[in-house]
Amino acid sequence: MEKVDELNSLNIDEFEAVIFDLDSTLMDTHHYPLVASEWLLQNSNVDTDQHREAYLRNLISRYFKTIEAIAEGAPFQPPFDIVKAAMGNSLEDIGYNAYPDIVEEATQRFRSLHIELSTPFPGVPELLSNLEGRGIRQGILTNGFVGNSRVILDNSKLRHHFKAIVDCGDVQAYKPMPELFERTLALLDVTPSETVFVGDEYYADMVGAKRLQITTVWVNHREESLDELIAKYGPENTPDYVTKTIAEFAEML
Repeated sequence: MEKVDELNSLNIDEFEAVIFDLDSTLMDTHHYPLVASEWLLQNSNVDTDQHREAYLRNLISRYFKTIEAIAEGAPFQPPFDIVKAAMGNSLEDIGYNAYPDIVEEATQRFRSLHIELSTPFPGVPELLSNLEGRGIRQGILTNGFVGNSRVILDNSKLRHHFKAIVDCGDVQAYKPMPELFERTLALLDVTPSETVFVGDEYYADMVGAKRLQITTVWVNHREESLDELIAKYGPENTPDYVTKTIAEFAEML
């Protein structure tokens, strides 16, 4: 793990708490959106070989644009509604009809598969046990489907590690909005200076945490350009540490 401004390892024992993002940080959730989207495309008679990539690009873009709009002041929408609109509109983007019943079922599958196909990344149970053994309080902070994080953690037998689990439905807000971070800090009874936040989404996780002056670890598993993201979001949101995997973070503790 490399610190952005100094090549020093993180001394986790200087902190009281670690807050984790869930999807694509602790849990491998890359597969479920593809499975749900394939079902929608097939049941909408879409030529998947020709249109799959364009559909997925539009789906991701529409989802994140809606999150950004809410973070900038638009009315809150639950994740289910955002995903449903993105799935239907992305079908229309590629020239196909978005039949309401099919889009509704596809979105239900999307939410269910989020639970069914989520598995911890290698080393995560050991990481959480290590932190717990050192007396460090742990929390989960996620923009995911309302209520799903608790079920996923139960199914993975990891929930007992966390003293706080906060999702967007709990505060009617999305990362990087401060409400989620503030709620999690309050539940853990810690200050920002006593806390490390670990996440993979630069805008939601790094920008959100740095606005509260929380020490940040960015899990850059997509190999995005740090320089480009600093230029886009400002040097004040530069993560304190950058890793490629959660296992790399665990190895440095």
